[in-house]
Amino acid sequence: MGGAPDTPAGVYAWQGLKAGAAKGGAAAMLACSTTQVVPDGYVSVPKVVEFPCPLGTAYGYYYPPANAECASSEAAPPLLVKAHGGPTGATSNGFNPSIQYFTSRGFAVLDVDYGGSPGPEPYRTRTLTLTTDPDPDPDPDPDPDPNPNPNPNPNP
Repeated sequence: MGGAPDTPAGVYAWQGLKAGAAKGGAAAMLACSTTQVVPDGYVSVPKVVEFPCPLGTAYGYYYPPANAECASSEAAPPLLVKAHGGPTGATSNGFNPSIQYFTSRGFAVLDVDYGGSPGPEPYRTRTLTLTTDPDPDPDPDPDPDPNPNPNPNPNP
């Protein structure tokens, strides 16, 4: 099983591990998940991006617009942000026709692999680290009560 950002998933045969086989040889496709072929110039290949979030760093795949017949003078294309289902889901950079549909029509897509997913750093690991780290300010009473009188009534 295999695929790539610009190739639909399929079943491949690869002879690269056989004795005497040429190293780095190409895999031969035996079967493909689709018969549709996307023409050159219309497939957007993603770039890995990372950005800060409340629990550290979040990751995703940025797909720029890709259309061989069109161009834009805009500083930035319209952006669609996609979040995968969770909590155990994750995104990948495999060929995704729904993303390619939008990028071929001038949209950029950010496919976010957010903190709840089992990606590079699982949510539970980061949460556990945040809750078990010692307090950076060890002062037991950082904000003392300015009124030490325990009686709230000023006229006893």
